[in-house]
Amino acid sequence: MAVVIKAECPVCGVVRLGAGDLTVRVCADDGSSAYTFECAGCGGPVSHPITAEVRDLLVSAGVARHDWTWPKELAEHVDAPNLTVDDLLDFHMMISSDATWNRAYRALLASVDTA
Repeated sequence: MAVVIKAECPVCGVVRLGAGDLTVRVCADDGSSAYTFECAGCGGPVSHPITAEVRDLLVSAGVARHDWTWPKELAEHVDAPNLTVDDLLDFHMMISSDATWNRAYRALLASVDTA
């Protein structure tokens, strides 16, 4: 007997899925879980957080489990000053200047081998 799982798409509402239509994603770093699927109605990606109990139930019903970890960069310690609002405003002013983009474009062209 095939398992039918009801899930909610934010666009289409309640949809019926088979176990092969979903994936359970489990974060090894904090234990959080979610189920994901691509809605057959609208084609949109859908993800909903779930409890450990629901996770285990879905996996026991044949839903594929995908374990993942946070990027290693999150554990890196950077010994640098924190970004301030003034830094962000300075950066915004710098990149909104046509002169800055023109210099960057010229530098990019100069770095390309034209031979």
